Amino acid sequence: MASLTDLLASRRARILERWTQRIRWEQAPEGLTHGELWDHLPQILDELLAAFAELEGRPVDATLPEESPASTRHGTQRLRVGFDVEQVVREYGILAEILVDEVEQAREALSHDEWRVALRSINTAIADAVAAYVRRRDEELRREAARHVAFVAHELRRPVMAATTAAAALRLAPSDERLQTMLDRSLQRVGALIDQVVIADRLASEVELRREPLDTAALLREVIEEMEAAGESRKVRLVTAIEAPLVIAGDRRLLQSAFGNLIGNAVKFTRPGGTVRVRAARQPEALVVEVEDECGGLPPGDPDELFEPFVQRGVDRNGFGLGLAIVRQAVSAHGGRVGVRNEPGQGCTFAVTLPVDPPGPGP
Repeated sequence: MASLTDLLASRRARILERWTQRIRWEQAPEGLTHGELWDHLPQILDELLAAFAELEGRPVDATLPEESPASTRHGTQRLRVGFDVEQVVREYGILAEILVDEVEQAREALSHDEWRVALRSINTAIADAVAAYVRRRDEELRREAARHVAFVAHELRRPVMAATTAAAALRLAPSDERLQTMLDRSLQRVGALIDQVVIADRLASEVELRREPLDTAALLREVIEEMEAAGESRKVRLVTAIEAPLVIAGDRRLLQSAFGNLIGNAVKFTRPGGTVRVRAARQPEALVVEVEDECGGLPPGDPDELFEPFVQRGVDRNGFGLGLAIVRQAVSAHGGRVGVRNEPGQGCTFAVTLPVDPPGPGP
């Protein structure tokens, strides 16, 4: 009877091919290259074969592996290419199933000691892969949190300093309307930035929506009224074509933030003397809101990246770059979608589609 080591070594290429294919079919995120999928799988299998080889002629306790360096590297790589922890663990379960199947096909049987080595080796590999995955993930989350805090602090510093300066000057000249306007504008800016952070945090936490019957037409008019002052200061006209009523079941605060960010962005980037058009109409199964600006067209790059947090491609970098990310998350939370049409040299149109009837509860 051939040794287990010889048996599995002779089938190494076949085992790796089966393992890779099953991971691709059952586990892997879409779009991975063969190299990304293959990664450290051969080294992981070779570590297992080496443990079996050491078992031959030696006490089993001397052969049980204490660590799996290949799995440690593998866990880090799997985080980078988009696997979740459950998928990483399942990869090793697939390997165990394939090994048992190969042994059965060869009409062989594993001894008690061989089973112990196999199970200990795979469990060690799982533990090392998951530990590396979680460690790297936590490091990245800490770095991202630190970057976020630093970014927020940096953006808040400017309007706070302006408000402080205006308040100090007003003590000396309490009737100066220019200083009062500066103070009011700075404090409004601080409030708006804080609201963005709070909304973004709420959406990231995936809290349950506070749905209520909501007249979207009335909500849009409220948002437009709030934006009129900003439009006047930039000499930008706001033109509307809004059907009424447009009632859906929605979270008022989230949708108000989404529409506010869309219209505010349109005013912010439209050329002086230009026009922002807001349209809203009901279709058979959806509500469609469009915000058309005269920004001159989108900057180079993938338009979809505009909806990522902290992405700012315009000349005006005033803000966190959270606005369009909030729009997408808020709309998605309502079961809708948002997209953008670019018209180079003229402007762009952001379109929000919201279902009239909200999606039902999950199974």
